[in-house]
Amino acid sequence: MTDIQQNNIRERLIELRKEHLKLNQRMFGQPIKYTQSAISEIEKGNNNITSKFLISLSNYYKVRMEWLENGELPIFKLQNDVNAQSISEIFQVDEDISHNKFIDIGNGTMLMLTPLVDEYAYAGYLSGYKDPEYIEELPTHPIFVNKYHKGNYQSFVAVGDSMTTTNQDLIEDNIYHGNIVTGREIIRPHWLSHLHTHAFRDYVIVHREGILIKRILKHNVEEGILTIHSLNENKDLYPDREISLDDVYQIFSIVEVHQKRKK
Repeated sequence: MTDIQQNNIRERLIELRKEHLKLNQRMFGQPIKYTQSAISEIEKGNNNITSKFLISLSNYYKVRMEWLENGELPIFKLQNDVNAQSISEIFQVDEDISHNKFIDIGNGTMLMLTPLVDEYAYAGYLSGYKDPEYIEELPTHPIFVNKYHKGNYQSFVAVGDSMTTTNQDLIEDNIYHGNIVTGREIIRPHWLSHLHTHAFRDYVIVHREGILIKRILKHNVEEGILTIHSLNENKDLYPDREISLDDVYQIFSIVEVHQKRKK
């Protein structure tokens, strides 16, 4: 890659970060495992831009390599993922409690940036989930949607193997350690009626003991009890259990799972 090519790509990276994603250097680099100082050095021209960096950037932020390398429009990849359609069919909530940013990438498609809670943020999230400034400082995870959505969508990095199974009938439902799940928040007043477990089987439950990613088998509305289930067959480690909604801070119905490629 020539110096001229490096400079042109660098200008597009700065444009992407500042004008389109509207992220600071730390938030821009964190999801792709680059520190704020590394991004700063790249933008200043002190470090060369590598193919590995561009591929990570393209995969995570869904940016076309043709634009990164040559400036060929459009900037963002066009969605052809059925998950985006499923999100567009979600019923709307009564109020807008969104922490999400939207980027119109044309052809009726938008990129929605959702706050991302990674493994290292799990403990802090329990005390910070109500704080808008804390949420604003989280890195973001982008997903394709077909229209603007009210409500709050957030993403979480799955931890552990409780939602993995070897059952061939269920293996497509596996959520592996390190996968990113995106969920739509079900606000507390809606907990007073049955959750839509027929439409969304798996949930992120922000519980006083920690963040749980589970399947909900039963919702006892009268007693305010959820029966939660792990896909993992080892029921000594992952038994079905009942939890009280009094001990739950947030519930998100999972609408998309971003599967990392296995090496």
